[in-house]
Amino acid sequence: MLGTCLMFGAAAMGQEGTPVEAFFKRGKLHLRSKDNNFHLWFDNRVNIESSVYSPTESVDGLTSKTNKDLEEDDGEFRFSNGTIIRRARFGIKATLYEKWFAELDVDFANNEVEIKDMFMGYRFNDHWNVKLGNFKVPMSMERVTSSKYQMTAERPMPVEAFADGRRLGIAGTGWGRGWWASAGVFGRSVDILQKERNRGNDGFALAARAALSPVNNKDMTVHVGGYVNYQEPSYEGSSDRMVLFRTLPESRVDHRRFVQAEIENVNNYVTLGWELGFRYRKFLTYGEYIFNTISRYTYETKDVKTSLKNAQLNGWYAQASYMILGENRMYSPGDAEFGPMKTRRRGGNLEIAARVSHINMNDWHDSRAYITGGEATAWSASLNWYPVSNVVIGLNYTFMDNDKYADSKGQITEAGKALKDARPDGIDFSIFQMRTLISF
Repeated sequence: MLGTCLMFGAAAMGQEGTPVEAFFKRGKLHLRSKDNNFHLWFDNRVNIESSVYSPTESVDGLTSKTNKDLEEDDGEFRFSNGTIIRRARFGIKATLYEKWFAELDVDFANNEVEIKDMFMGYRFNDHWNVKLGNFKVPMSMERVTSSKYQMTAERPMPVEAFADGRRLGIAGTGWGRGWWASAGVFGRSVDILQKERNRGNDGFALAARAALSPVNNKDMTVHVGGYVNYQEPSYEGSSDRMVLFRTLPESRVDHRRFVQAEIENVNNYVTLGWELGFRYRKFLTYGEYIFNTISRYTYETKDVKTSLKNAQLNGWYAQASYMILGENRMYSPGDAEFGPMKTRRRGGNLEIAARVSHINMNDWHDSRAYITGGEATAWSASLNWYPVSNVVIGLNYTFMDNDKYADSKGQITEAGKALKDARPDGIDFSIFQMRTLISF
């Protein structure tokens, strides 16, 4: 980064190359050549979250899987109240020769280096482009919306579980007056398994998302969208593919996933999603329904396969906000999402928001292979203050209602009994959260 800045600085002073100008736009530093052929800008982010968990009944006597990363762990179940660095992002975006573009976005949260966006692309014109690399799969308006514009501390459970995040792939995107569409082919997510031998072939996915905005003006927006993802899972060193769906309880400080399903012997699965959004002046509401159908099999004998009935997992969420002070988020036709907002010069913007989300990872279609990943509903309310456009300070309350199968894939037990037998009402709890986020 220092070398890049020095190069542009030298050019700006006229010592070499094309002269550039430096300026701030929406709080981000931009460097642009005066002939408009080159444009580089920074998109950094720091996000800190604090959470306190309060169960509705005592969790004494519950046991949890031992954490091997701790030198001493007695195996007793406990919530982890505290504070985490949720995001520590360093991002650079660039346009080269007007048509080519690239992005590098790295996260340093938890003292680990994680590649987020890393891609290059070509822009045919202002409304059509293609890109190649690691980026978000075109699925779910809430998933593709930047964390800078989230109403609550975390995305809803069904989006975290079923809507793919970033993967290696190639995709084309186009949009026009009242419509938006994107489609691509994707491989696996970037992870350490790519360094391992004998892991087997990568899986692949075909994904597409489309949206219509028949009404979009200063006062009102109507959004209708949908997406589909056909996927064959990657091999993980086994001759049979498996898939893992899981989600956190809309908070990441404790980092325990109560609801998760590990499904073996998977041929492929299809994810379908529907989106509906409406904005009228200071009021905004939108939601999604996500449905999965999973093709799988079992073994009658060691070498004889037989098909199982397709498993079906699903989830949905609905959320709404009202901007008490300031103007609401505007709709971005180029991304088919609700994004930036104008911030008042004095006092900033103040927003109140509410959401309900539901996920079901239980499936009873075939008695030979039931899936008991758990079912949960989250009720949340948020108060967000935007003192300036690049800063958000939010207070969030969430009540988690878990069923008896939400046992972290069998890792939570009591006196040697499974949670479904020991606590038939499941583990319900409240989460009090505070988040601070600044982007620059």
